[in-house]
Order: sequence, then structure tokens, then C-alpha cells
Amino acid sequence: MFVSKKRPHWNDLPAAVRITIETALGAAVVGAESCAGGFSPGFASRLALAGGRRAFAKAVDGHLWPAEAAHCRAEAEVARQLPAGLPVPRLRNAHDDGRWVILIFEHVDGAEPVRPWIAPQIRRVVAQVVAFAQSATPSPIELPRAHPRLGGWAELAANPSGPARLRAVSAWAADHLGRLTVLERDGMEAAQGDSLVHFDLYPHNVLLTNDRVVFVDWPHARLGAPVIDLITLLSSVAADGIDPAPYLPDSLPASFDAILAAHAGFLLAGAFTPMPLGLEPIAAEKLRLGTGAVRWLQRLRASARSSP
Repeated sequence: MFVSKKRPHWNDLPAAVRITIETALGAAVVGAESCAGGFSPGFASRLALAGGRRAFAKAVDGHLWPAEAAHCRAEAEVARQLPAGLPVPRLRNAHDDGRWVILIFEHVDGAEPVRPWIAPQIRRVVAQVVAFAQSATPSPIELPRAHPRLGGWAELAANPSGPARLRAVSAWAADHLGRLTVLERDGMEAAQGDSLVHFDLYPHNVLLTNDRVVFVDWPHARLGAPVIDLITLLSSVAADGIDPAPYLPDSLPASFDAILAAHAGFLLAGAFTPMPLGLEPIAAEKLRLGTGAVRWLQRLRASARSSP
């Protein structure tokens, strides 16, 4: 799994940023453990405070990383609205001086799922995804309905170099690019809905405690069909070489394949998009996830053709 390796540590932050965080926490930071998972180039650490309390903080320099700062601002807006009772960390404080964006959350004493996935953890997280979709339908908060994280086959088809680059990673997808373009169009329509959808529910955004499954990092949240998060999560299972079929709920919407196609198209189109210096691991991970999603989709389409 690719992760960001260039995150600043506590002592790397400007003194003013450290003071702002400690002031918001009401205590001095006596220890900081940088979080290795994920892809953000910003500060992300579990903080130990004088007096024994703990917190999680992230901070990003908007002058260096404007897109990532925008994501932090979006996450703050979502996190402020999420009601108690959902399996999410509570936002304790947020600060934005126009350059540095700082978010402080409750500390969750958990760890990401092990990689590659193991069956007990897959079942546990899938159960939480299904339960969350039920409790978050209709969405308890207002969100956009646009889905910038779905669709990409049409973009690949329109790019002169797209089909050749696609063939290098999936001959099946290259051979069926026209059909995938139509299928994702149906999927993007079917993905509309009134549920609260995380839209980035990969294992680096899941924390497992002894008795909880917690979903973190909410900048991409949208209204949509509740099955989107399940497709996203199980795409990471497929990318680990594990068949997601045994972990699917008994009842799936007829549009499942089409939404999966739209998800896979987003990943592969993103994998072939040049990334800013320092964010190359994002493209590599999209390629890994996208090819996994395509292999899963290929199996589903073959199974549908062979069914009586």
C-alpha cells in the first residue's frame, strides 16, 4: 500500500501553528505520533497532552498545498454538521487563518484494518457500512448532489492516448471501453440518492477499536445512493486479490454493476492524470484500486452472462 512519507512532524510545524493547536486543546502537547496511513502531505498526528488527555490533529499549509487545504475546509464543514451517534470522530475545534487550516478531533484509540484484508475484518467493516447506510438515509445533513468521484471511462475514450494506456493495465477494459462508457453513464444516474455517502471509504479511512468501527476523513461527502460506500470499500478488497462476492449483502440494487463501473472509471482516469510533485502515491494507489475494481466488474459481468 502506498502512503504519504513526507508529512511534517510536530516539531516541523511553525511555532505559531503549534501554539494555536495547544491553545485550542487547552494543554501542552507532550508527545505526537505521526499517522503513516493515507496520502495527505499535511500534518496528521495523535497527540498526547499534559494531564493525560489525547487528541487527533491535522494541519495543512494552504500556500504549499492549496487543494489539500480546500479538502480540510470541506471536511470541517461536514464534520461540524455530523450528528452524534454516527460512527465518526467528533470535531473538537477548527482554525483557518487563510493559510494554515487546522482540524482537531477526538482521539479514537483504534487502528486501520490489516493489509491485505482478512475475512473477519472485512465482515466487521461491511456490517458497519450497511448499518451506516441505513442510519444515514435520508442524510441528516445537507450536502451537494454532484459526484466528482464517479466516472472516467468517457474521459479515457476521448483521450487519444487513453485506450492504449488502458490496454497496458486491462485488455478487457480496453476491449469493452465503449460499453463501459455507456454503463458508467447509467451508473452515475443510478448513484443519485438522498443518503449520506462518505465517497472515500477505503481502509486508510477506517479505524477499528475493540468495539467500534469508525469512519474518518469526510471532505468528499455527498448525497447519493447508499451502495456507493459498499462498492468503494469492497473495491479495496478486490485490489488485495480477494473476491468480494462472499461479503456482499443478499440484496443489491439492479444498478450495482453500473455504479461499480462508474467507480472504476474514476479510479483509472485518475491514475492516468499527472499528479503534483509529492502526490505521486495517489495515482499509484488509484491504479491499484482501479485495476482491482475492473477485475471485480469483469467477474460480475461474466457471471451475469452465464446466469440462466
